[in-house]
Amino acid sequence: MPIFLNEVWLGDIKPHLIEEAITFFGNLSAGTKPDNLPPDLRMLAGPWLSAEEPKVMFIFEIDDPSTMFDAYAERVVSGLFARRKLTLLSDWDQLKAYTDRVTSV
Repeated sequence: MPIFLNEVWLGDIKPHLIEEAITFFGNLSAGTKPDNLPPDLRMLAGPWLSAEEPKVMFIFEIDDPSTMFDAYAERVVSGLFARRKLTLLSDWDQLKAYTDRVTSV
């Protein structure tokens, strides 16, 4: 299953939103997720809070990240999230295999 790094910038940093973020990410890391998140989403690592900006990062696996649109949009509208960046992660062995293939020609 594909693995992604999810970087989520928090919205307005107010105490009630920080509390909501702590609850949301804490539950997600324990395997409890809201009904609008897809059943195949699984957090693998994190969450981590950035020391430089209001950002939470975690690694998860899911077959199709587009199925998270409703859950993400709901949190943008609520003010919890400002934006996010998803990065597909590849195993280091994939780079090695690619390098072996292209250097053997």
